[in-house]
Amino acid sequence: MKKRILLLSMPNYTVGFYKGMRVPSLGLSSLSGNLDAAYVEKVVIADLLMVQHNLRNYIHKVLKEFQPHIVGMTCMSFQYETAVQIAKIVKQFKKEIIIVFGGYHPTLAYELISKSKEKQYIDFLIRGEGEIAFERLIQALSGNDDLTEILNLSYKAKGYFVHNPRQPILDLENIKLPDRSSRITKHYSIFGKKADVVEASRGCTMSCDFCCMPQMYGRTFRKYPVERVIEDIKRASHNGAKAIFFIDDNIFVNPAHLEELCEQIIKNGLNHIDYTIQASVAGVARDPKLIELMARAGFKIAFLGIENIKKANVEFLSKDRRVLDQTSYAIELLRKNNLIVVGGFILGNPEDTQETLWDHCEFAKQNRIDVPLFMLLTPFLNTEVREKIINKGLLTNPDDFCFYDLSHANIRTQYLSSEDLNFLKNNMYGKINDLRSLKHNLVKFHYPFYLLSLIINELPKSAMNNLRRFLYSDYEYENYKAGRIREIKRMGRWLLDKKHVIQNQLQY
Repeated sequence: MKKRILLLSMPNYTVGFYKGMRVPSLGLSSLSGNLDAAYVEKVVIADLLMVQHNLRNYIHKVLKEFQPHIVGMTCMSFQYETAVQIAKIVKQFKKEIIIVFGGYHPTLAYELISKSKEKQYIDFLIRGEGEIAFERLIQALSGNDDLTEILNLSYKAKGYFVHNPRQPILDLENIKLPDRSSRITKHYSIFGKKADVVEASRGCTMSCDFCCMPQMYGRTFRKYPVERVIEDIKRASHNGAKAIFFIDDNIFVNPAHLEELCEQIIKNGLNHIDYTIQASVAGVARDPKLIELMARAGFKIAFLGIENIKKANVEFLSKDRRVLDQTSYAIELLRKNNLIVVGGFILGNPEDTQETLWDHCEFAKQNRIDVPLFMLLTPFLNTEVREKIINKGLLTNPDDFCFYDLSHANIRTQYLSSEDLNFLKNNMYGKINDLRSLKHNLVKFHYPFYLLSLIINELPKSAMNNLRRFLYSDYEYENYKAGRIREIKRMGRWLLDKKHVIQNQLQY
């Protein structure tokens, strides 16, 4: 019998990203695009990120209308608890529905999951890249493959999980194009423009200790043929996309490939689309002519992994110290070519003090970073930085993964508590996002209407939070908000019994 398959991404998000970028799950579209039609009746993809109201009702509605045989869910660590709650809803709806978990957290934490109480709601885990393993699982559930032979798969035998070996990394030339037609959620956007996601490569060869990417791909880099990427862009454009996010981990690892991609984008008349990338400082600083070419090809936004500006912290994160001398130049180069700089900082390293945190805020101001993101060092499972943090006795939250979202402190430093880090990070956003920062901001140049609407929407929230700060001291307000987060999580566990996500209720 052919299978009806429902694929779900989770509704949880990190606050800073959600305001400007709401994009679909490329991973789920890739799973759908690589299924064998001989075994599949229909696939439906629901990005629950786009369902921020009445989530429980929405899930029931989709289950009733579609009546799936299999529900697959992808989740990051901070989304895992939500995925478990949704799995419970699915099993309560119909216990025969098969639940498959995949993505980063199941890859990082499969041993913990296999020993947990919630394993009763999960039938299969897929670790690492899922296109081949998921397709073979569907065949096995149709009686045409052997569960014990599927690499990357964890399955149950007599109530206990059995973990098959990991597969070698996939040959990207064998990966079919993603299937966007299966999506039932809409209205994805980047700074107000209809958006989609494309992938030009997978992996990164850098040695950063905080990154969990090596658990997915190892420290490898593979590129798709440029012709395949161009075809995918065309399909996304035909689907209505005016903006595209290249989800590549580090697209600059192979500059020649990126250069060829830019040239083909221009040649095929696809430079009317606004492109967003993730970039390393070293990659940007290496070749000014490549940045000029990218600008001509339509690249508008670069998420720049600055990470830190302090030598000791860069060494702790196992970053190349030479990037410290290149950071300001890389920012200047991007801005010179009218690319919006989204600067990502990782704060909360062992030697961080209040002064070093504020130094990063000042650096962002002086270098005119358009959108600074102050993220807190997060001790993801099986990363080298987690072991370092544990060895230094600085881990304060070892296992409540709901807070592993880059926005909440799960560690302390030698000089600052977790509460200090949360408080200072929030204060830094308050200081840097003022009207004076708009003078040189390139967002208003490329996306004026989006910026205006954002300012208008934020004014009531700012007024309410200023009132709270008047009524409470800063520290009292921070403790109040932290208490509200714990209360909401324990009562509703992320959306399932609430109209809004926690971040919407506690926006600052």
